[in-house]
Amino acid sequence: MPAVVDKHAKRLKILRAAAEVFARKGYHATRMVEIAQQAAMGKATLYEYFAAKEDVFYALLDHWLGEFEQRLCERLRQSADPLEQADIVRRSAVEFYRKHARHAPIFLEFWAHALRSPDRRFLQRVRRFQRFLRQIGVRVTHELVRQGVFLPVDVTSVVELEAGISDGIFVAWVLSGRRFRLDRAYVFRQSVLGLGLLSEAARAQMQERLRRKLEEGFLPRRSSARQRGKR
Repeated sequence: MPAVVDKHAKRLKILRAAAEVFARKGYHATRMVEIAQQAAMGKATLYEYFAAKEDVFYALLDHWLGEFEQRLCERLRQSADPLEQADIVRRSAVEFYRKHARHAPIFLEFWAHALRSPDRRFLQRVRRFQRFLRQIGVRVTHELVRQGVFLPVDVTSVVELEAGISDGIFVAWVLSGRRFRLDRAYVFRQSVLGLGLLSEAARAQMQERLRRKLEEGFLPRRSSARQRGKR
């Protein structure tokens, strides 16, 4: 009997191989034959799954974002507390970026490709992901306002601001060569925004904890850097 081919598993194998080549060479310099070699398969086999390099690139984007969306939804269902849900979103984002740390430059290429490619799938997928995150942000922020944790605020503006800051932190992390801890940077962002949004009652309850986080910051200490240099 002919061997049964697990097409889903082979497709994932191709995407994992493509991620390695894209991260090493960049999207534009990568050739399909290099992806096939990385996946330990013939070029003809690769073309049975993907007609062009751009299709591989899109499939990788869709796979990574879809994986994150599914996992985040599963975790959010485990808690009804909006403060905990905000922490879940933050922790999930940090976990996702850490998991793909060596592939981080690919995300910048995804965004650039989405803006300039005539293939509208990329921009549509990125925007769908943004809507997904913003809908969660709006729901959580509305609930924090309703419960009196946050002051009355224009929720959409808060969510847009937080999304922009979060994207900026990620870009800075990638461009700096990941020289600071991403988890601490996102906690710092959350603390800065939180102090401006908290109601008086919530501020009195949480101010000391937030103050410590703000004082600690998230950048490496210079003394620590000098000590590492002596080792």
